[in-house]
Amino acid sequence: MNDKDRGSLQNNTRRLLPTLIASGAALMCMGAQAGETKVGDTAISWGGYAKLDVLYSQFSEGEVAQSTSRDLYVPSTIPVSNGGGSSYSALDFHAKETRLYIKTETPLENGMKIGGHIEFDFIVAQGTGNEVVTNAYNPGLRRAFLTYGNWLLGQEWTTFINLGSIPETLDFVAFPTDGTVFARQPMIRYSSGNFSIAVENPETTVRSISNGSGSTAKTDDGQVPDLIARYVAKIGNGGNLAVAGMVRQLTIDDSTSGGPDSTTTGYGVSVSGKLPMGSSDDLRFTVSYGEGLGRYLALGTSADAALDGGDLEAIGVAAGYLAYRHAWNSQWRTTVTASTFQADNDVALTGGNATKSVVSGSINLLYSPVAKITTGVEYRHAEREDESGADGALDRLQFSAKYVF
Repeated sequence: MNDKDRGSLQNNTRRLLPTLIASGAALMCMGAQAGETKVGDTAISWGGYAKLDVLYSQFSEGEVAQSTSRDLYVPSTIPVSNGGGSSYSALDFHAKETRLYIKTETPLENGMKIGGHIEFDFIVAQGTGNEVVTNAYNPGLRRAFLTYGNWLLGQEWTTFINLGSIPETLDFVAFPTDGTVFARQPMIRYSSGNFSIAVENPETTVRSISNGSGSTAKTDDGQVPDLIARYVAKIGNGGNLAVAGMVRQLTIDDSTSGGPDSTTTGYGVSVSGKLPMGSSDDLRFTVSYGEGLGRYLALGTSADAALDGGDLEAIGVAAGYLAYRHAWNSQWRTTVTASTFQADNDVALTGGNATKSVVSGSINLLYSPVAKITTGVEYRHAEREDESGADGALDRLQFSAKYVF
């Protein structure tokens, strides 16, 4: 190869690097199409991925049983103490994140198209599976919806989330969990261009005190759907900036058993995005704030509301993260994250064992020899503090290998 050809190859590699890395990240986060066929006028496609996770977890203040809390980062389950806890470590292997989907699209007589999407994995509804002999886990529904024109009806990621700001991490949630919006639920959504508006399934989580200790429970008493709107602006080199807002009714109705019957209003706003930094790096972020927004943030670390006698009082919450991704070359990259969650609890209503704050940080090194394969290691440190002042930490080292098909 002469100097001219070598220079041309280097220039082409630099030019294509952002595209190659972005494609690899998309495959890692969203999956890819494995096959396609037609039955009559209906196009059917399918795909997914297989993934192995190996996690070594150390909890500073107590034992955590084998559960979702050891399969992925769940901030609210970090044990805390006032200094009397003891360190606990565990090593876990699992393939529960393995995912499958099927999609359809059918043209109609009026020129429109109707589509369908069904997706499941083995981590969201594990059932009675265990690690003794077969490690057999049940499939769990992730997404199931139909599309018609600008309409989406079914279970999908909440409109309050911006999937375009997902960092490239190995943890199942992908977002820095304590700092993000995260929910999938049934909805009716209308989208036009960069704007979407939706009515989504209402559910209220309520904190109450019994025998001096607080606990959180869902009410299943929703009467008015959560109303959510989002606008996403595209910016250069694959970036985006999104603003989302929500208004919701929080409800509890235990009047038939002589319990509380109350409603109040919750609201929230979230700003998020992906900002290109140079030719191949980027900064991703989300900042969210609201009253009565608890179940949408940090995997429900805070309740939506607390009971004040028989009345609901919305709990204020704030969360956010920054994630910087650097590409070392077309095959190697690193993402560094910093994340936080804060709750404004009235301790008289929530009890001292309600989570006050969570902070975490992570760093990884990922390698993709080809676009469909990613392996890597990731280290995470997280700390949780409750309103009594008790605190605890999690340190986790994770190895993953993933094949997208």
